[in-house]
Amino acid sequence: MSSPENRMSVLACPIDRELMGTVWLYPLPAEKIDEAWFRLRKAYWAVTGSDANLPYAGLLMVLRASGHTSASLFPTSKKKPPRFLALSRRLDRQHLHHAIALWEQALLHKPSDDITLAHPSELADLISSVEPEQVDLWDHLRRGARSVDADGWVFDAASWNLTRQLATTPFTLDGHQLALRADTENNLLAWRPEDLWSSSWLEARPDKEDTPSADPEAQARWAVRKYAALRIKVSMKSLHGLATPLAVLHPSASRLSNTLRNARTAWLAPKAPDAPLLSLHLGGRGDHTHLDHTSRLALDAWVRLRGERVFARQPDEKEFLPGSAMDLSKKPGHLRALIPYSVSSPLGRGVGLYTVAELAHHASTVLGQPLIGARKVPGVLVGHARTTKNGRDEMLLDDGDLAEILEAAGCSKLRILVLYQSQDMRTRMQRLIAYHFNRPDLANGMPEDTVVELGPHAEALLHCAPEFLAHGAHHAQRPALAAQIPGLTAPDTGVLALCETTFDQKAWSRQRREARAKVEGAVDPYPLDAKPYVSRHLADHGVIAQFLTPSSKQYRSKKKERATTTPLEALGKELAADFPGHMAVGDMIRSAGLVHPRLTPAISFGPRGLKDRIAHVGLHLRLQLGDRRGPLTEEPKLMWTLVAFIPYGKRQWATHAYLPDAGHGRRGWFNYAAAQAIHRSAPLPEGSRQDAALPRHIDQALYSLGLQDYILYVSGTGTRSLWPGLANKNWDNAPDAHGKIDGRPALPGLALPERSRPRAVIRTAVTGPDLPLPALFENLMPDGETTEGDKTSNGLFRLEGSDSSFLLCSRPHQMDGKTPHAKAGRTRSRFAPESPEEQAETWYSLTSTEIAVLHCPADADPTTYALTAARLCNHALAWEHRTQQPLPIHAGIQMDKNHPDYRRTINWESGTED
Repeated sequence: MSSPENRMSVLACPIDRELMGTVWLYPLPAEKIDEAWFRLRKAYWAVTGSDANLPYAGLLMVLRASGHTSASLFPTSKKKPPRFLALSRRLDRQHLHHAIALWEQALLHKPSDDITLAHPSELADLISSVEPEQVDLWDHLRRGARSVDADGWVFDAASWNLTRQLATTPFTLDGHQLALRADTENNLLAWRPEDLWSSSWLEARPDKEDTPSADPEAQARWAVRKYAALRIKVSMKSLHGLATPLAVLHPSASRLSNTLRNARTAWLAPKAPDAPLLSLHLGGRGDHTHLDHTSRLALDAWVRLRGERVFARQPDEKEFLPGSAMDLSKKPGHLRALIPYSVSSPLGRGVGLYTVAELAHHASTVLGQPLIGARKVPGVLVGHARTTKNGRDEMLLDDGDLAEILEAAGCSKLRILVLYQSQDMRTRMQRLIAYHFNRPDLANGMPEDTVVELGPHAEALLHCAPEFLAHGAHHAQRPALAAQIPGLTAPDTGVLALCETTFDQKAWSRQRREARAKVEGAVDPYPLDAKPYVSRHLADHGVIAQFLTPSSKQYRSKKKERATTTPLEALGKELAADFPGHMAVGDMIRSAGLVHPRLTPAISFGPRGLKDRIAHVGLHLRLQLGDRRGPLTEEPKLMWTLVAFIPYGKRQWATHAYLPDAGHGRRGWFNYAAAQAIHRSAPLPEGSRQDAALPRHIDQALYSLGLQDYILYVSGTGTRSLWPGLANKNWDNAPDAHGKIDGRPALPGLALPERSRPRAVIRTAVTGPDLPLPALFENLMPDGETTEGDKTSNGLFRLEGSDSSFLLCSRPHQMDGKTPHAKAGRTRSRFAPESPEEQAETWYSLTSTEIAVLHCPADADPTTYALTAARLCNHALAWEHRTQQPLPIHAGIQMDKNHPDYRRTINWESGTED
């Protein structure tokens, strides 16, 4: 009997002509508009002293809020005036004129008392006099056999229409009928007080916050009732290989703040119940939190147009956002703020599997469209991955071919420097090293400042370095202190350092907030942090640092004890629960570039496995915005690297990384360990994705590697604009014989000489608002019947209608935990549990990694290469669970994150860190 076929449906529906809706296009007379626009821009520059683009967003926001319509100008570039305005509702000419006139006065910094609806505006006269034309958005799509594309305003207008349509029907969840309200940025929010999740979660989850002191005010804050709302981002998107646009929904739990201080996102509800919520953006910190320029322009114009009082200001308060608006601790009202990204919250952001599935049914019903489906790729994903016993990777460190593994990594021996401050941490790190390197006899004693043999291929040296490791302002002394550490170098030896450090994220964040608020005696601990300096100064000596923090926990396994047979097993049971320690040792070994030969069978096993022993190369690119908050501003940093896993000998793998600019003239390919040290010792290079030479530099790096057969994996984040072939819209445009599309290299490496081109190019992307969530699973039986499938599948699925687009469905490893609430959200929503503790848990949903096979041999099955990418997500070097990106990309990401200057790019609009 044939086995059933597994099918997955994602939280996305196809869009047809009717769902896309219509839009009113206002064609703008080019010559007259150009003259008026340039005059206004010149006046704006004169007033502000800036040469920035006109703040179009403020005008569009006031049109959306006051006119209950989508609003887009196209184009919105700095040098090209717009050619048309697109609105989903036709506005009264006077309304349109007033909105533009008010926006113009506000951006020219006209005093508030002098702003008038009668302001003479050439631009308002021109635009409001245009006779609009109602057109179908569908007619402005560019559809191919395997792709779909449109200008940005089409996506915006269609997303607006979809959001409004979904808002017309309440969402029923566990007996609650949620009246979702749309905002000006195409979100649906549970807004009514009875539709919010509410509890005193701090009392329920004391581990998520500092315990309350004896101070009555602190205890009152501890017991205060907090609120959270279901938020659903609605957008029109495209997926690789599909010739239809999609309505994609992305739900989350938005945690509401009890203060406007430090918030970055807020919503304001107009009095009219059918009006969209105004999505506001804020800047500043503490009592200086304020509306950003665009939101202030828009809100000022909106108030004058709608005649609604927003805030009750005192006569002496001149700011548009008065101090009285900061306190949001009462029952949620017409103004609400999202907890900023930097503040810890006792409530998780997830909504759980059940809510995602119910939302999928709801969206399909309301929109009248089936969900997008995918079929599971036959074959086993998990095999030969890293496994540990009581935290120890026995397969790697006990392998008889460890000498060859080290040779492939570029050395013949490892030296572990254990740098400590306290005796307790010395004992802990000593025991960890003794356990992982199979020397239990050394667990209770190693001599100080003496090289101790851990085996034929490893050694350790313990050294007390309190002044070097201590936090403080003595950074200028650290280079000399680093030079005094014994054992920094040894011939043909990879030197690693396991360093003690102290770090309490909650306490440090609280101290930073107090320092910025100028609380007496408060000191910001981050400028005093020793870790970046320790890492950089050790890297100057070629030493790769890994940090471990002390803990008051007793790291002992909670499993039922049984008799041990060897000293190593006894030590392992004592250390079994020291997860941070085991992870630190594993990551330290990963930094050294050690790759076990199990990688080969992990890729090749099974009938669909890739049997060829070829190289695997990953491209990682990240833009880090400059810090603009201090007196000395930074330029943006552009970090990109290629990491290659290359067959070495008959069984081993060598790991190499490319550094485009590591300072001191050092650039090129290095073994992974050397690249780590060089990378950490130099500042992050400045750069921009707009650099026209960047694709050429990456091609040159691939060419200089000298490989004639390799697979290239490209992280889609931040790279799609660099090569046309990475964009979904160009899937129907085949590269020419020179590997180019419209004169540009189609994909990385494809414009190289034919013998240096990659055999396959695979683009990956991880779960986010652009990628639909896995929602429903079913088994399709041979007789046509369907049964419920594995709702927590970890499989690889091919999108229906495409032969080159795949989704790797992943179950967060926390869902496999043994805690009472690890499976929260599988069978009910947050409305169901009466326990605040369960409601405050992180309700996990499945995530996915998109795998798009953009290039492969014409006679090959793309499934083989997609399966290879998926298996490389299962083969982390220092992690027992699946990574979001394949191993070559993941190794580049980790190298980037280990840099002393690494700082995640802040997405101020969403209040999250990328």
